[in-house]
Amino acid sequence: MKRIVFTALILLVLLSCLAPRNVQAVAGVPGSPEFGYGAWLHPDGKYFQEGLNSLSDLQLDWIAVDLDWAKWMPDPGKTPDVSALDRVMQSAAGSGIAVMISISNPPTWAVTKQGPDAIVTSQTLVFLATRYAGILQAVELFPAANTFEGWNASPDPAAYARMYTDVKTSLTSLGIDIFLVAAGLHPVAQTSARAWNDLDFLRGLYAAGAAQWLDVIGLRLNHLTGNPLNTSQEGMSFGLRHYEAVRQVMLDNNHPSGMIWITQLCVPDGTINSGDKVYQNSQRQAEWLQQTAIQIRSQLYMGVVFFQNINPPSSSAAEFGKIALILSSDSFHPFYSVLKAIIQQTHPVGQEQSSGRPKSNSLLKCKYKT
Repeated sequence: MKRIVFTALILLVLLSCLAPRNVQAVAGVPGSPEFGYGAWLHPDGKYFQEGLNSLSDLQLDWIAVDLDWAKWMPDPGKTPDVSALDRVMQSAAGSGIAVMISISNPPTWAVTKQGPDAIVTSQTLVFLATRYAGILQAVELFPAANTFEGWNASPDPAAYARMYTDVKTSLTSLGIDIFLVAAGLHPVAQTSARAWNDLDFLRGLYAAGAAQWLDVIGLRLNHLTGNPLNTSQEGMSFGLRHYEAVRQVMLDNNHPSGMIWITQLCVPDGTINSGDKVYQNSQRQAEWLQQTAIQIRSQLYMGVVFFQNINPPSSSAAEFGKIALILSSDSFHPFYSVLKAIIQQTHPVGQEQSSGRPKSNSLLKCKYKT
């Protein structure tokens, strides 16, 4: 079965016209002093073409695409449809934007009792990295791995560590150089056999040797409450500054060189605290996101933040929230102009485009435009 999958994928690479490969070095990766701004693009959501058109206007450092593996490749004997991904990659390459694919929901034929199969996962990533060489810069490996839903088995940091290192070794042996974003830690309200506390799961990764092989830790903050400035104690695990608790675990395990990427970020919506209903107003959402952008960027251990959505996600992707930068074919969320202004400060007009902005520089306040 695994040989069939590998053969099908390789044949598709050889028989297809690959997307352009030249993308500048990107911000936010390990070793870079620059911070990166990203957002999610949804090929199966509304206004996808408008989302593609916006890439050259926004000039993000990154875009992220969710790859529902089971939906994308339900039959291991058939080559997957890559037409939508090709369109994303072509547009990203034309705008000099790097892409992160978040691979989730593995099909049953790619899952063992311990979780996703490392061999089949490696083969799939080889296909993606080969087809989109130079454009695909990072892969988020099974986000929310501290939950049963994210890992497709009982959460097990040791099993995740084995999968991660096997995949990384396989890619390295083939000369494929992409960043693997680990875990996609997802704070949970109650811990159980199906959902580990995200900090305990991270400690388990370190117990399995993560300090030696882990470069980037993903953090998914899709259930938040409160003002961005609230301390983690005030908001517990659901405050924005929960990233400080994640960083402390990293330091406790002698991993100061590791980076955090916030791969998913949703504005509080009142689900946790009724006081957050003020953020149902689009202008207040823009203010919250602007403060968040400034705050996260100031942390030297932060690499990239991926804001919610460029275009609205499909109705089945509730975890991405409802906020989108593109509201219709001719209207935009207030944060669109704010984010564009922030990025323009990163890439000043009249200067050669660089990737990211050194964190030592101040970020000016932006005026809102409706």
